[in-house]
Amino acid sequence: MELLWAAVNVVIAYFFVTNAFVAKTAIKEGLAAQAALLLGGTLIAVFAVTLAWQSLQILRAPGAADA
Repeated sequence: MELLWAAVNVVIAYFFVTNAFVAKTAIKEGLAAQAALLLGGTLIAVFAVTLAWQSLQILRAPGAADA
């Protein structure tokens, strides 16, 4: 379940980062909105990758099937 959650967060982070570079965002909202989208998307992606990494380590651990 955590891997699914991490995958969804990566998709959301992708949309944040790509929308940070859309000209419409720069015109309507300004540089601060672009920076917020870029930083937010990057942080979401970092946390999602960390969650996926830890989930895979738990699954690969000896005795994980016993839990």
